[in-house]
Amino acid sequence: MLLSKLLLLPFAVASSVTLYVSSVPVSSSTAIIPSPIPLAHIEYDADQSVGTLSSYTPPTGSYTPDHLLRIGLTDPKSGAWRGIVTSAASFSEQYHKKFVIHVDDKGEPFHVGFGTSAKGNGVGDDVEVEIVKRSVGPKPVLNKPVVLNAEGKLESKEPEKSFLQKYWWAIALFLVVQLVSNGGGGDK
Repeated sequence: MLLSKLLLLPFAVASSVTLYVSSVPVSSSTAIIPSPIPLAHIEYDADQSVGTLSSYTPPTGSYTPDHLLRIGLTDPKSGAWRGIVTSAASFSEQYHKKFVIHVDDKGEPFHVGFGTSAKGNGVGDDVEVEIVKRSVGPKPVLNKPVVLNAEGKLESKEPEKSFLQKYWWAIALFLVVQLVSNGGGGDK
């Protein structure tokens, strides 16, 4: 995988995003992390599903594991915060961390996801980065033309009939002839 990244490096259009972390205040006057600080700097190519972590500084401080932290980015146009809220315990050394950067068609990030899992024996990196490109959903087919036949009716094929459906009358006629011929000749 490293070799494929190195081969595609000259052709990749690299982008980067800085993720920030801030504290969710318990009350209006107290916050463990008073303002957003850089958490991670990620370089990515929107056409690839894996990004590269350039720098990562986990939050440290005197917070309790049940304290909530906001992870995200600010929209450069509107200044709105986009991200998620997680427990401060998520940054413990016992967890494998995963950042999910959601990008639009132009490769611009519009949302950040974050998840953790217990570290196993086979886990190489402490922090993983996944890039998810926005996909277009299914669209309804509107204004489909209605096709009429020469008589002005809808063109529809009738379902094909079975042998019994087609020739029931011939079978019934045959049975009646058989009953009449057997019933009249046996009384002599």
